[in-house]
Amino acid sequence: MNVFQQWIISLNGGAKAVIGAVIGACMGFDMGGPVNKTASMAANALGADGINGPMCAKIIGGMTPPIGLFIATLLNKDKFTKTEIETAKTALPMGLCFITEGVLPFAAADPLHFIPASMIGSAVAGAIAVGSGCESVAAHGGIFVVPMIPGCPGNWFHRNWHSLCNHQKAAGRADRGRR
Repeated sequence: MNVFQQWIISLNGGAKAVIGAVIGACMGFDMGGPVNKTASMAANALGADGINGPMCAKIIGGMTPPIGLFIATLLNKDKFTKTEIETAKTALPMGLCFITEGVLPFAAADPLHFIPASMIGSAVAGAIAVGSGCESVAAHGGIFVVPMIPGCPGNWFHRNWHSLCNHQKAAGRADRGRR
């Protein structure tokens, strides 16, 4: 296992993106099924050893199918029934919370179209996330853990966390000096 871990740690840029794409595609394959759980377990095991990029691919890969489905129903309302549009509306908040199972009715109704699209979207999202250096120490949480993900593009909170903490510490030291 140490050889495998060292190999993953030694990867850079595009090679990391491949790992992210594989985990993302597995997360988008059966949306909560055994392939999804196997990829999730692999990402969790790597995360437990301090390799946190795959955790980010796991989270984004699981969030992509419901969010993508919701966007598809907004862009192509004429291709979906009213029931499907309503189901997609409930899948969106579930997806934002990293609960992929909201899309299962769509996967069951049209697996030959939905599952490949889900896998491709999740693979691309996982590749972009890991390839750009995103890492997550959280194993779950969806959009709620995004502020804590280093490397996440546009993540003001994480980039400024240390300066915010240092400002608070400095303010605390100044208050103690006045007493």
